[in-house]
Amino acid sequence: MQSLQLTQRILNMISECASNVSHFQRSVAMSVRDPIVPGDALSSSPIQSFACFGIAGNALEQTQQQLSNGTVLSGEPYSNRFRIGRCYYFPAAQVPPIAGLMAPSRRRYMSPNGWSHGDMFAIPFWQDGRMIGQALLDDPGTGALPSSNERARLEEIANIAALALRDARELETLNREHGLLRFLADYAMAGLLVVQRDVIRYANDQIVNILGYEKKYLSTLTPWWNFLHPDDRPLVWDLAPGEVRAPSRLRAIRRDGRVIWLSMTMHSVLYADDTATAFQFVDVSDRIQAEELLKEKALRDPLTGFRNRGYFDDAIQIEVERSKRYKREFTLMMADLTNFKQVNDRLGHQEGDRVLAGLAGILQDALRDSDWVVRYGGDEFLLVLPETGASVDSLVHRLSNNVDQWCAEHCPEVPLSIDFGWSTWRPDDAKPVADMIRMADEMLYRHKRARQQRQNKSVSASADSGGSDTR
Repeated sequence: MQSLQLTQRILNMISECASNVSHFQRSVAMSVRDPIVPGDALSSSPIQSFACFGIAGNALEQTQQQLSNGTVLSGEPYSNRFRIGRCYYFPAAQVPPIAGLMAPSRRRYMSPNGWSHGDMFAIPFWQDGRMIGQALLDDPGTGALPSSNERARLEEIANIAALALRDARELETLNREHGLLRFLADYAMAGLLVVQRDVIRYANDQIVNILGYEKKYLSTLTPWWNFLHPDDRPLVWDLAPGEVRAPSRLRAIRRDGRVIWLSMTMHSVLYADDTATAFQFVDVSDRIQAEELLKEKALRDPLTGFRNRGYFDDAIQIEVERSKRYKREFTLMMADLTNFKQVNDRLGHQEGDRVLAGLAGILQDALRDSDWVVRYGGDEFLLVLPETGASVDSLVHRLSNNVDQWCAEHCPEVPLSIDFGWSTWRPDDAKPVADMIRMADEMLYRHKRARQQRQNKSVSASADSGGSDTR
């Protein structure tokens, strides 16, 4: 049960992350019971688990219903003629049956030689040349085919997913075969300790490999849990003889000083005619790292490197609590680019991405290490400035000048500029975050209207001057 829940969590993160690092709006990630061989009509396997992202309402219900009915994934459609790198692109007329189960998108694309309604992009999760699952993507927001850079990001996610799913399968196998004889065999996958009255009575070879300590040293540890990380030792304190607890994760400190993550399972056993506890340990450090990487990618905007709104919604509450505790101010600042749409319209979306990435670097360079930036919308940013009051005029002036200089040098074809609005949280005026964002947004658009009025007056004055010279 634990491994199946882990598989589901991995697929949830993969489906969301695949959409976040690409321009695809919808994704379905799935794993199969047995690996399949691409292009082989005789190779097939039932879908074991799946997760959807960006699909809602009746479309979600339809997709879930169809994928839950013992659907089988066949290797036959995945031939080399549809392969691009380590991915597959299926035009609408040749989409395999498994991809067709995804409820059709209502979006229509008019871009010539671009994405067509009904097309499908598949990113397999590879293991030794076979597929143990895949992510299906469609509904690209730009209507364009995936670029080589976008495919590379998706393939990186798929590689991490394959590693995480493989480890989840190994844990499932281990939990299925956990008899005492399997535990006591030195060739077991898991490290094993048999503990009796807080003393290690037995240690297998695998636990020696995991921890780096010799068996003789382990047998002298008093109490036995001294190799665990100090913060996690309470998980095994005060165990009754033979007590069984739910599986858990905890940290251990290897002999070389490296901290590793272990999955721990406990079982009651008899040892020397007395009750003892068998501790089964599996090193899950790689899996934890993969999960953290997936989570990090899911919470970060791939273009600018800034955090996204999902991260902001969680992290801003931590900032509020910290400011309450230390009675310090902090400021939320909204930033919005003017005329950015002209960059995409006149110069293309690729140039728009380059400009956004460049301006992101300009903003970051002007801030402190403690400040952080969120990409709040297409060309909108939200700056979080801890321990900063409302007197931010000098910062706004510096940021505006830096942006103007960069735009004049790197994008002279479009008259780009940036406007700001801000709101400050104070201990004596603890406004809700939603109100702070609204107030910052209102100030931003006051500044934007004022800038437009100044520009209109300047244009009008210039025109009047030109008319006088003509007469």
